[in-house]
Amino acid sequence: MELTEIIIKKNGKWYFGQAEMFRRNILNILARHIERQDDGSYCIKLGNDINPITVEDVPFYATGYKEEEDGSITLSFHDLQEMPLTHEIKLYFKGDVPYISYRWEADTRLSRGVYWKLSQFFDFRGEEIYIVPPQPVRLQQ
Repeated sequence: MELTEIIIKKNGKWYFGQAEMFRRNILNILARHIERQDDGSYCIKLGNDINPITVEDVPFYATGYKEEEDGSITLSFHDLQEMPLTHEIKLYFKGDVPYISYRWEADTRLSRGVYWKLSQFFDFRGEEIYIVPPQPVRLQQ
């Protein structure tokens, strides 16, 4: 499969040509192999194959928010990757759209619902905003 026709749209959906790629398990494999080039473009590297992809905004889109039993928070992405929030993280804005850093600076767009769920953990520091997640509670064994 020639991957040069893969496009990740602003809404986090993946397309191959004009067809939406809806099999999330395949998206997960591809997303885990995204690499950022020196010029800021993205590619998928599988083995020795390096295939450029088109990314309209950012490669990752956080669409889900889950509170674990111990009080910790995990974000889930459109491509089924997960990001545990284990430490404070800076919030970025492009216009009024919120982003966080997953693998590279400001590479993950937050859905509106995730943004509002995380707003309870905002720490305002001058002009900057940080998300300070709750510390997990150790459960009795």
